[in-house]
Amino acid sequence: MTLFFAPSEPDIEEKVRSLQLTPGYCVFVDIAGSTRMKDEALYRWASKIYNAFVRVQMFMPIGSFPLKSMGDALLYFIPKKEMPDTCQVSLQLFAGLASVVDDPDPVFPEQKAAVVSGAAYELTFIRDRPDVYGKDVDLAAQLSSKAGSREVVMNRAFYDEVVADFNCIGPGGGFDEVNWIRSRGTVTLKGFDAPIELFSYGR
Repeated sequence: MTLFFAPSEPDIEEKVRSLQLTPGYCVFVDIAGSTRMKDEALYRWASKIYNAFVRVQMFMPIGSFPLKSMGDALLYFIPKKEMPDTCQVSLQLFAGLASVVDDPDPVFPEQKAAVVSGAAYELTFIRDRPDVYGKDVDLAAQLSSKAGSREVVMNRAFYDEVVADFNCIGPGGGFDEVNWIRSRGTVTLKGFDAPIELFSYGR
């Protein structure tokens, strides 16, 4: 349950001190080249953004909804406690994002995504509006800037989960997109002392 922060709330300091990180997936999905796209007629680019957002929702886990829309980007936080206890959760999330960025249909703008397996605080500053904060949310946002058009960028933890799921289902289980994931080495990101190891998917 998301904690609403306001100094006037009863026992707010104690509630904040007891707040625990929630393990989950931080996902950013963005439109590549969206600024240039806005040189087109308003209805045309608005339709493309709408189509893109609807398509993303189709491939996200059931019950998941974007917490924020920032420009042309959507932020999802998917708590692991709400996902089924199977060996395909990370793999299916990855495959869904791969389907989003791979789609060549011109009704959809080119998209890119970043996903981090980590944790976040379920905390909001606007009453009745779920939200999340934390360094892994910041990490996903920064990784999204490292993604190129039609690319999914991920942290090491998410990559390891995807590979583990892939091995769990065994040969013949599908999800050949995993074979297209490549290491991109490490990058130094603002606010993070240690280098971050990146992996990316793109054809």
